[in-house]
This record gives sequence, structure tokens and C-alpha cells, in this order.
Amino acid sequence: MPQIKRTIVVVSLFLFVQAPLPLKPDPQLKISVDLLTAMAGPRAAAEPLHVWVYFRDKGLKGEAERLQAVMETQQILRARCQWRRAKVRPATNLADFEDVPLSAVYTDQVQPLVTRVRAVSRWLNAMSVEAAPEQIRALAALDCVAGLDMVRSFRREKNPGRPMNRFLAGPSSPSPIYGPAFSQLNQINVLPLHQQGLSGRGVLVCLMDVGFRKSHEAFRLAHLVAEWDFVFGDGDVQQNLNDPKDYSDSHGTATWSLLGGFKFGQMIGPAFGADFILARTEDDRSETPIEEDYWTAGIEWAESLGAEVVSSSLGYTDWYQFKDMDGKTAVTTRAANRAASLGVVVVNAAGNERRNAWGHIIAPADGFDVIAAGAVDSSNKIASFSSPGPTYDGRIKPEVCALGVNNWIAQNYPQDESDFYTRGSGTSFATPLVGGVAALLLEAHRDWTPSQVRAALMNTAGNASSPNNDFGWGIVNAAAAAAYAAPPRSRR
Repeated sequence: MPQIKRTIVVVSLFLFVQAPLPLKPDPQLKISVDLLTAMAGPRAAAEPLHVWVYFRDKGLKGEAERLQAVMETQQILRARCQWRRAKVRPATNLADFEDVPLSAVYTDQVQPLVTRVRAVSRWLNAMSVEAAPEQIRALAALDCVAGLDMVRSFRREKNPGRPMNRFLAGPSSPSPIYGPAFSQLNQINVLPLHQQGLSGRGVLVCLMDVGFRKSHEAFRLAHLVAEWDFVFGDGDVQQNLNDPKDYSDSHGTATWSLLGGFKFGQMIGPAFGADFILARTEDDRSETPIEEDYWTAGIEWAESLGAEVVSSSLGYTDWYQFKDMDGKTAVTTRAANRAASLGVVVVNAAGNERRNAWGHIIAPADGFDVIAAGAVDSSNKIASFSSPGPTYDGRIKPEVCALGVNNWIAQNYPQDESDFYTRGSGTSFATPLVGGVAALLLEAHRDWTPSQVRAALMNTAGNASSPNNDFGWGIVNAAAAAAYAAPPRSRR
């Protein structure tokens, strides 16, 4: 028996000696394939890359510290945010671990190693930075870093309709009140709600876009609650015409006017009486103006202020593939899903990609709880550019449609800063009409959750009995949606 034990020990020692020693983890494995590809490309030598730095945790030790951090985070939630979250969550669980701020110990390790910090996301437990290839390799060697990936850049196509013309006159209108904006509201049956006195009053709406001409006459009565420029990091979302580095604010001016503008006889949006948050999340100086880190930072900020509706337009990215349009992969989609789970109605453009090589919806329109807006013309036909569904996992998209061809929009003339109105097309312009109707529904039903708003819009739309991947559930019917008997809400 002792001989057998001795043999086992010798064999064990032999196997131990022969076994390879554990290798130190290769930091390179933390870098995504897309980022490695970009690091080897010509752009990396010319300018810093935009990079997501994902952390392994939030630097808290043990369950007690985690619970304490969540409790402290819940205590500092703004009242408006608490009220909205309480519609979808029990009072004891208004905040969770995703709301806890990033570890300062971790961010302090990253900051000296990068060219610039761009944005921070509590929900993703990540920060976006600008870094050269050698800096990226240094980041990968940090123990606190779980992974590094590209910040994806999106493209918003140029207006697919007729070009802007400040002298373009509107058609004769059957309404001296609404002017040329009458047809885009009449098509989605908004007027009966205005006649009932609904205007979005008390509802907090966030628009995320390239910039906003706040001085335009269409916004003189607008109640602006907050604004932030996530591109330049300042509190002014309007273009500074004296700054050659500043950029256009025409697209945001158009979308805001469609949702909440008010100029008697000229421009009236569905939710002209709402409270507004404006976030500049696009950099119009580049060919790929929309970047997901600014959008993610923008929707986190809006949610924290208590936003009830978010209206935005995004284009697809060169780095994502159609298989990523599965409702859970793209960064903006994950952020949109998170916002919806916290009580925010998220309305996003389906995209203008029907006729190009992409040919699908765009992120975050693929989100499970996102209301994707498609575009129709004045004859109720699907717009030739409006992105079709389905999502990669087979869900019907878009949810609903509104006018997106030759919409009447507010604009500004850069040379003399004068205000004017013109026409433009795109799912970008259908989106704020749907977002405005969502605000009317929330004014009429203050306790409705995002899922109830979404159900009301879809189940009363023009194609509800036979939804498809062109129209979704059809053209919005605002009055019918307001009268809809929504199913009981549920808290998670």
C-alpha cells in the first residue's frame, strides 16, 4: 500500500512538471476585432481613434457596498425622474446597479492614458475616449478594463426630398390656424385632441439632434427646461454664427418645429405645449456626424432629468451588420431599451435606407420597446426611401408611420439669421410627429407607461389588422390612440 501511494505522488509530480505554467493574460485579447482593424488602418496614423473602454465592475467590494451604492443613487434621483420611474418600478427599486456611477479609481487610471475623454455611461459601465494605437494597448493592460471596442459612427443621409428653398411658398390651407402644417397633422388625426385642449402640457420631451435654432419664431412660446451640447461640452445647442468651428443647426430646428413649434397660421406641432430638453448629439462637421457615445450620453442625461418622451433620428453604421439589428446588440439600441425600461417613450426614425445597399432599419429602431417611425407621403403611400423591416430576429418594423415626404418645417437662413419655412423629407421628419402624438397621449393619460403608449399607437393605426414590414401597424391615428383602452401596466 505505501508503494502505491509513493507511485501516485511521483506520477502527480511528473504531471505537474510537464503541465504548462499559467500564462499572463494577453491584454490584446481585450481589444475587439473591429478596433484592431481600425488600429491597423490609415485613419489611426492620422488622428486618434474613438474607443469604448468597458470596465470589469464598478469598484465596489461585496454585496453591502453594492446595496449602499444603489441606495445612495436612488436618493439623489430627481423628483421628475422618480415619478416617471415609479410607473414601471416599485418604489423600493427605482434605481439599480446600472445607475451607480463609474468607479473614480478606474476612470482616474484611464484619463492620463488617452488624448481626450468624450463621454461616460453609467448604464454601460464604460467611457468613450480618443486614443492612439499605442494608448489603446496601454489601456488594454489595465486590470480594471474588461474590453475595448470601436465607437461606431452613423450616417444620416441628406434630405431625400426636394432641396431647401427659403422662398418656397406653402400651398393654400383649409385652416388659417395651422397654415401649411395642417396636412401633416390632419393625416395623423391630431386636430381633435387640440380641440379638446391637449397640447402636451406638463410632459417633458427630449429631442436629440445636430443643433437647434432656439431664436426661431416658431419657438418663442416654447418652454425650454434644459439643453446640452455633448459634442463641444457646453450649454448652448444653437449654432454660433461667429464661430467658424461651429456647425449647422438646421436639422434639429426642423425636427423640433415638427414636434413642438408654434407660429399661428404657419407652423404648429402636435405637442406645442410640452416642456423641452434639447441635446446636441451629432457633429455635422464630418461625413459621419452621428456617433453612438454622444447619443448614449444624451439619453442617459435626458432620462435623469425626467424626460418622458425622446425623439431622435439615427443612420446606420459602417461597422454594424444586419445581424446586429437584433434588438440587443448596438450600443444605442441597448441604451434605448434601458431608457424604455425606466419609463421613457423612445421614438426613433426607421431610416432612409430602402433604396441603398443597407436596405434595412437602423439602430436603435431595432430595439424591442422602441417605437420605430416610418415615412409615408400625402397619399398615404410608403415613402420610396423609408427603411423596411423586419429586424434580424424577425420582428415587424416599423411600428407606425407619419408624413415624411414634403413636410412643412421651420428653418433659419445662416447669412442673415432670418427665419423661414420650407419643405423637407425623411423618416427624420416623420419621427417628431409620432413623438409629438406620444406626448399628447401622456398628457391625456399621465399614468401610461411606454408599453401602453406603444400599444395604443400600434393598435389604433391604419394597418393594425394586418401589420407588415413596410407600414408596420400603419399611419398613426392620434385621436383613436387617446381613446384606446390600454392594458393594465406592470412594474418590473
